[in-house]
Amino acid sequence: MREQWIMTLKSIQRDGKEMSESVLDTEIQYYLDKGDRIIAYEESETTGMEGSNMMLRISPENMVSIIRTGTYQTHLVVEKGKKHFCHYETPFGEFAVGVAAKWVRNRLSDEGGTLALRYTVDANSTLLSDNEIKIDVRKLNL
Repeated sequence: MREQWIMTLKSIQRDGKEMSESVLDTEIQYYLDKGDRIIAYEESETTGMEGSNMMLRISPENMVSIIRTGTYQTHLVVEKGKKHFCHYETPFGEFAVGVAAKWVRNRLSDEGGTLALRYTVDANSTLLSDNEIKIDVRKLNL
């Protein structure tokens, strides 16, 4: 029998003038793949990305790949000390963006745990947003 997991994702986004905050609770797939922890879930109309699937691939070296497939395609790489140039697609269009992590805190284990990220996103060296994400993963008690 496959274990069921739930994730609470809290996101804070600052664009210099304004701050927005959101919280998402959703069932996820949570497993180990080739040494990386995987968090996978379906987007819903709550997130505005209905028809897309999300996968976070967290490496033991604290590099996090955020991959969205389906209606909107995205591939962001968050890794402390490195800037990655990534693809981001929204209902408003596609963008090439730079992603630079301020920190990555990975406290995930076989029992669940927490992943926290803080990173900036820029386009043509112009800051678009400063993002903070905290993800709590736990077994779903039925």
